Amino acid sequence: MNNGMHSGIDNRPAWDMGSETSKRRPLLGGILNTVWRYSRLYFWYLRANWLSLMAYPAEFVVTNIAGLVYSLGSVAAVWVLFTQVKAIGDWNYPQVLLIYGLSIFSRSLFHLFWVDLMNVSAMVRLGDIDRYLVRPLNPLFQVVAGYLDNDDYGELIAAVILVWTSLGMLGQRTVANLLWIAVSVVSGMLIFASIHIVGNAMSFMTIESRGFTSLAWTMDEFTRYPADIYGKGLRTLITWVIPVAFASFYPAQLIFRNGQLIRLALITPFMAALTFLLAYRFWTKAIDRYQGVGN
Repeated sequence: MNNGMHSGIDNRPAWDMGSETSKRRPLLGGILNTVWRYSRLYFWYLRANWLSLMAYPAEFVVTNIAGLVYSLGSVAAVWVLFTQVKAIGDWNYPQVLLIYGLSIFSRSLFHLFWVDLMNVSAMVRLGDIDRYLVRPLNPLFQVVAGYLDNDDYGELIAAVILVWTSLGMLGQRTVANLLWIAVSVVSGMLIFASIHIVGNAMSFMTIESRGFTSLAWTMDEFTRYPADIYGKGLRTLITWVIPVAFASFYPAQLIFRNGQLIRLALITPFMAALTFLLAYRFWTKAIDRYQGVGN
């Protein structure tokens, strides 16, 4: 009986009760479940890759010692340069050393975990990419997780030495700065990965993408030295169009306490996330254009 008084009973259909909350919970739960699933899968991929590398430990050690020597040799070239000049632009030796160290730190992480992106063009050409497309896993995840590089550990060690040494020379070896370095190199890794994702995704539309991947590798080289030594047009390109300057130069400005560029330094993680999201969006659109390599 209803006398106009509220009985305290909600007569809405069950599906309508708390509909907003119920929509949010499954969505959030689905995202968390997906993250957890892929995290576990990635662990097992990495474990399998590492066991594969350790099948030939002597080769692994010698290869990475060679990589370490090569990386330190490149740094020696920078040192020789500074025996002839006192600065590059407005930057002294410890500052350039930190920028150089951040560059190869980010690059070595990219090479270590993302190097199989370089094989996408061959996978498309030979039809091997079809295996990834029919599996119930994200194709990009399969490409990235399928191989762990075996020759970038030496470069990674060299990068750690360079960053640690340059921070000491600058008197900036603090916990806060070390945490910022960690954020910066992960951001730099994502920026490098984003550029190579786009370059290699072109193979879905053109089959052969060596020209695009070569361009991606060329852009990597601009991260080794201060961005402001380049012309205005190139500096704009590597800051806002292909933002590789955020892999080394801009993050270093927070360590240098450079007031004019600290704001750009602080947006490094956001720039990396945005760049990666755009690159992944391009990857998915490129896959939609893929028609296979059969007759």
